[in-house]
Amino acid sequence: MGANHGQHLLPMTGIILSGGKSSRMGSNKAFIEWDGVPLIERSLSALRMVFSEVVVSSNHPELYASYDVQVVKDNYPDRGPLGGLEACLRVARYDHTFFVACDMPFLNSEVIRFMAREIDEKDILAPEIGGGFYPLHAFYHKSCLPVIEKQLMANRLSLRDVFRLCSVHFLREEDFRDFPEIQLNLSSVNTPQECLALKKQQMS
Repeated sequence: MGANHGQHLLPMTGIILSGGKSSRMGSNKAFIEWDGVPLIERSLSALRMVFSEVVVSSNHPELYASYDVQVVKDNYPDRGPLGGLEACLRVARYDHTFFVACDMPFLNSEVIRFMAREIDEKDILAPEIGGGFYPLHAFYHKSCLPVIEKQLMANRLSLRDVFRLCSVHFLREEDFRDFPEIQLNLSSVNTPQECLALKKQQMS
């Protein structure tokens, strides 16, 4: 991942969602080591190559004290990713934010830059590939905030519902033709088994 290679940083905010309980993994996914580097470090370096501002969404700022990054606590605790997204959209310096889970070992800064170039007037920009879409690898405009807050207050916590209620620009497989490994770039690890399977895939 390395340095920024002279590419300008985008006037947008990158948000790493690191607040999950990781119950299926049995430990905090942010600190799973991948090629000897904790996933949170891999995510931070990928986003810092793209965005002018990067923040971490977590209710445990002490865990990230050594990373020189702003940690944003939820305003609506225990509401899952939606709570993290709401809090970070509020504090973000920029209107456009990129929201990503901390458990994606193959996060690709070039894929993220490509997506940023496709942003239009819609509230959300997200990949839709292989019959599913990826709300935790997507751009959200601050215009989503009223919808998100309403959902949180009603305790309706599904990001899918937010997609239903906002305007969305989906990027499909053919849009990612320059990124043949897009499925891998979007892969996340929820269990030790998934971790092993992805590592095998990486080696094959």
